[in-house]
Amino acid sequence: MSLALNDLLICCRHLEHDRATERRKEVEKFKRLIRDPETVQHLDRHSDSKPGKFLNWDAVFRFLQKYIQKETECLKTAKPNVSASTQSSRQKKMQEISSLVKYFIKCANKRAPRLKCQELLNYIMDTVKDSSNGAIYGADYSNILLKDILSVRKYWCEISQQQWLELLSVYFRLYLKPSQDINRVLVARIIYAVTKGYCSQTDGLNPKFLEFFSKAVQCARQEKSSPGLNHVLAALTIFIKILAINFRIRVCELGDEILPTLLYIWTQHRLNDSLKEVIIELFQLQIYIHHPKGAKTQEKGAYESAKWRSILYNLYDLLVNEISHIGSRGKYSSGSRNIAVKENLIELMADICHQVFNENTRSLEISQSYTTTQRELSDYSVLCKRRRIELGWEVIKDHLQKSQNDFDLVPWLQIATQLISKYPASLPNCELSPLLIILSQLLPQQRRGERTPYVLRCLMEVALCQGKISNLEGSQKSDLLKLWIKIWSITFRSISSEQIQAENFSLLGAIIQGSLVEVDREFWKLFTGSACRPSCPAVCCLTVALTICVIPETAKTGLEQNISEVNRSVSLRELIMKWLIFYQLEDDLEDTTELPPILHSKFPHLSLEKILVSLAVKNCKAAMNFFQSAPECEEHQKSKEEPSFLEIEDLFLQTTFDKMDFLTIVKECGIEKHQSSIGFSVHQNLKESLDRYLLALSEQLLNNYTSETTNPETLVQCSSLLVGVLGCYCYVGVIAEEDAYKSELFQKAKSLMQCAGESITLFKNKTNEESRIDSLRNMMLLCTSYLCNCMKHNPNKIASGFFLRLLTSKLMNDIADICKSLASFIKKPFDYGEVESVEDDTDENLMEVEDQSPMNLLDVYSAYSVSDANESGESQSITGAANPLAEEYLSKQDLLFLDMLKFLCMCVTTAQTSIVSFRAADIRRKLLMLIDSSMLDLTKSLHLHMVS
Repeated sequence: MSLALNDLLICCRHLEHDRATERRKEVEKFKRLIRDPETVQHLDRHSDSKPGKFLNWDAVFRFLQKYIQKETECLKTAKPNVSASTQSSRQKKMQEISSLVKYFIKCANKRAPRLKCQELLNYIMDTVKDSSNGAIYGADYSNILLKDILSVRKYWCEISQQQWLELLSVYFRLYLKPSQDINRVLVARIIYAVTKGYCSQTDGLNPKFLEFFSKAVQCARQEKSSPGLNHVLAALTIFIKILAINFRIRVCELGDEILPTLLYIWTQHRLNDSLKEVIIELFQLQIYIHHPKGAKTQEKGAYESAKWRSILYNLYDLLVNEISHIGSRGKYSSGSRNIAVKENLIELMADICHQVFNENTRSLEISQSYTTTQRELSDYSVLCKRRRIELGWEVIKDHLQKSQNDFDLVPWLQIATQLISKYPASLPNCELSPLLIILSQLLPQQRRGERTPYVLRCLMEVALCQGKISNLEGSQKSDLLKLWIKIWSITFRSISSEQIQAENFSLLGAIIQGSLVEVDREFWKLFTGSACRPSCPAVCCLTVALTICVIPETAKTGLEQNISEVNRSVSLRELIMKWLIFYQLEDDLEDTTELPPILHSKFPHLSLEKILVSLAVKNCKAAMNFFQSAPECEEHQKSKEEPSFLEIEDLFLQTTFDKMDFLTIVKECGIEKHQSSIGFSVHQNLKESLDRYLLALSEQLLNNYTSETTNPETLVQCSSLLVGVLGCYCYVGVIAEEDAYKSELFQKAKSLMQCAGESITLFKNKTNEESRIDSLRNMMLLCTSYLCNCMKHNPNKIASGFFLRLLTSKLMNDIADICKSLASFIKKPFDYGEVESVEDDTDENLMEVEDQSPMNLLDVYSAYSVSDANESGESQSITGAANPLAEEYLSKQDLLFLDMLKFLCMCVTTAQTSIVSFRAADIRRKLLMLIDSSMLDLTKSLHLHMVS
């Protein structure tokens, strides 16, 4: 045993000395020794190795427990009736003991969690459960539980199901029977953390804990303030998300039981925004469980009851009032204020409107039982308050008309937009014209443009909704056509306004998609001049137009052309090609260094390439439809975010044994149709023009290229544009893949990628040059996005194959060598050093802070820094073990390494089904060497990311 450990062992044994003064001296020595670098290094090494005879952190902790037990017994046996100064000294002694425990845990776990979870947790729980010890140390040890145990992911994996249940039971009781010794907000935060751990780490949740949540909500009704209620309700939300899968009816019954109380708390208590957010989320979750995917009847999968129906009407009334209050606060508040209401409230309101709106019911008298006090509830002679509410689309239209203030208008525009978007069938045919009249009147009334985007979005959803309706009467169609022509004209005139350009193009695209107006030549001219530049919204609108409409051959009408111009006029298709590729740069292409938008703007994957190739095909509309019907690449589908509760709603619907849409979708998806591309022919002159423009764009980049100044991601983007066009050519059958490899476009793409590869070679010798790192990261991300390893025959797959052929052995080996270099010279994030002193750490009980939301303990690996507040409102920083996977421990070089690693892995995987220009086996071998046990060091953050 080393001398340092020997000194610590002697000190630990002296902690049990009978004389208090001796113990006090040894405690000071103990603090000094456990932060000594040499001692820390030995304790860490022994704790990480197999259990043996050597002193480790767990053994030292057992000595510390004996010391605390001895001091506690002395405090208990001391005389109860003493002076105030003596009592103060004892209180200070208790705080010193708690601080010593905190200090020890932080010293032991600062570099990584080294104390055994079971021993630490058992000690904390035994102390909190003990009535006498709990009164002395309960608050401080609960703090330790929250900050130093429940915030460590490693410990989460070691806590058994029985221990999770015990933790819940103990702190449930402490919350329902609050003690002056432990702050209630701290208890609520522990409940939230334990619930999250219990739900994520165990199977077979016990529904009996729903009773606690019900009691907690009932208790909150009787209290003027509800400390920690936001954390308790957040825990309930987590709990029922998991529990609802197997106990849907029980969860619905709980909602019927507690939602009236929450309505009472909302209306009678002054809630902060944090608590309102949690209550809204709980309301929304109950809507999903009662009405999966908007089901309105029991036959379609809804859970119905008279009580629930009453709750819905009361909730509707409450939200109408809440939205009005939000508007009023906005009107009369000083300074700038967002005119929009938060999306979660809008979504909840839309879901409720879908349930309560009925064409046959315009108003209804409801009973507001939730406003009745507990005393009135016990007195049966007291009648519940009754109130008449207005229902239906008349309510939305009235709110859109009765005020010209944006704070009143915008929330109802948001509600109408969300309602029509999510439930198109909820808008009756008879309401189309009245709603369009109101919206068309609001559209020209631009006050600093604040309301206009919301009007445009609502109109877009109405247009998409009308496009799906096939049973409109002739007279109604005529009235709607006049309105849409007026809306089209207003939108078209304001297309150059950059603030609302995205919304304008989305509305035009929706009108075209629904064939609501006839598209004229003026529309196509938008994509030939300077009225707007190529952008994602513009390209999406053009895609819709080319899919739905037949594009005119020329930009001018016959009257605008004289006979001599007819044969020589430039076709509209060619003008659109030039607009997309050059945008005002074609006249001085050789002299300018400015890049066109096509090379520095983000567009949907292959959207530009599909448009350009379709414009070169004789039947442009058929070609665009062919592209649009291609099976979607699985890799790009993964990036689409799906609602977290959607699968559970599907499950609820399947249990009704009703015929549901998703069953049909599954059946259709199960049969992949391989479409034939035979029959597409091209305008040879247009194809030649397209190739010439693309080659000119490439030449511009190559002529202006310098290894020091040219951005490599621009070269990659242009290269991918060329092979993307080639991939689309092949998909429609214009050229064969073998001919594409021999084409001039492909050769230019190779030249561009070779230039881009030079930046990799330069960086290989200067890996510390941070100025290039961001550019190279973007380059790697771009390259990875162009690869596709799915088995479906589509343009993505073909273009991916072409792009893979551009990757030379030199490029791939340079990237692999850079990865090896970056992986080998990374410092350990957990270098042994002196532990910071935390003697002055005097954590107080946590108090509730306005707008404080439940903390996300799963976002961290171990103890973290979080701001709490003590009685004086001062914030404190809590330090604990560092998270080795936290991004803060990754340098820019590390992030570049991980991006390069992902790209190489994708290339090697995709190469299994494609022909490539590099030796995939060599790259695979170099990748495997990176995770060789002789090179891998799991104490390094980067290496942990490599294997995670």
